[in-house]
Amino acid sequence: MSADIYTQIKNTAHPLRIALGVPEWNPFQIALENKPADATYVLQQHIATRLKGRGHQVTLIAPATLEDFIFTEDHQQAKPARRTWSAGFLFNLLSKVIWKVQKLLGIPYLNLFSNYRYLDACMQVLPGHDLVYERNGLYNYGLAMACRKLNLPYVVHFEADQLMEFGIMGKPITGLLRWRAKQILRYNLKVADYIICVSKLGREHLLKEWNIPANKILVFPNAVDVEKFKPDLEARVAIRRSLNLELNPIIMFLGNFFYWHDVRTLLGAFDIVLKSHPFARLVLVGDGEYRPAMEKQVAELGLSHAVTFTGIVPHTEASRYVAAADITAVPYPLMQQKMWLSPLKLFEYMASGKAIIASAVGQINQVIRDGENGLLVPPGDVEAFAKALILLIRDPQLCHSLGEQARRDAEAQYSWNHYIIRLETLLYKLVARQSFNSI
Repeated sequence: MSADIYTQIKNTAHPLRIALGVPEWNPFQIALENKPADATYVLQQHIATRLKGRGHQVTLIAPATLEDFIFTEDHQQAKPARRTWSAGFLFNLLSKVIWKVQKLLGIPYLNLFSNYRYLDACMQVLPGHDLVYERNGLYNYGLAMACRKLNLPYVVHFEADQLMEFGIMGKPITGLLRWRAKQILRYNLKVADYIICVSKLGREHLLKEWNIPANKILVFPNAVDVEKFKPDLEARVAIRRSLNLELNPIIMFLGNFFYWHDVRTLLGAFDIVLKSHPFARLVLVGDGEYRPAMEKQVAELGLSHAVTFTGIVPHTEASRYVAAADITAVPYPLMQQKMWLSPLKLFEYMASGKAIIASAVGQINQVIRDGENGLLVPPGDVEAFAKALILLIRDPQLCHSLGEQARRDAEAQYSWNHYIIRLETLLYKLVARQSFNSI
């Protein structure tokens, strides 16, 4: 898509009325208030805020509970939407009776009645909107049902197959709940006019595992605020001083401590680095269920004097911490499944102009060009990660050149401006019922 085509669309079209849905209200509201939040809600917060900034009317939609659903243009004045038939005595009586029967039979809650409540609420507020954009949720399909009934254009943001993710984390969804989740996802994908994936591997997964037509699937890698994440000498000095690491080479990891964030390999590599570079320091910014295991590994390796856990920081402060780093890490383990993610931290490091060492998996292989805008190492390879770290510690000029190129690439290809223009063009064409050619 050329800039001329976009300008033509923008100049001749009216602002859109967009309903933007996410799986849960509370974490979304936290992200809207710029508090520490999961990356997926940070992404959706950016999309909502930036579409509003371009003049569109955006209605925020999300379940607050199993019975209440938020519809609001202002997250600070959110209140549950009105429901009609699903708020009546007979509907509530039937839902309670069936739930009691399910519990007696050992059948889990299958989200049937909650989704019909969601459908009812959506039918009251969606008329008058031009389209619906929804970040897919594991058990939500009320919004998709309403779009089908109202014949509203419907876009699904498919970040990952959550059934697969739970399996990878050792928390598999099984039995009737798995059957139900698959049924819901299949319905949403079928109703969708377009499905936005964050990576080519996510697209391949939808093609092979869910038999989705190729012309419905678009790849939008995650984006970064290049005005916020940038080289920042003032923040660099301030954060390094606050960490009491003003003169030390700093290696940094930023993110949630999930199973697929291979901090274990990073710690093993750092242990090797310290033997030849005892003044190097590792700063881990974030939190998560694997933090206790990481702290235990740090203690067992005798690295406590050289590793700092900052805990989670507000996303508004994340850019300042990245500015303080000399080397940034994107470690992923070797897994049986292909890596489907589009790591937000990768683009934040790039925009900040930092030297990056990343595991050569998934989308990272398309974003990082080894030796040009970062270094790639085999996933889960402690020795290779250590070797790359030592190379960069010994060669500040290489750090600088890799970071400069990474910054140029982030500005040219992965900025929020680039992302929103592309998304906005898709939405305009969808409302006009025109085909969208991917760029």
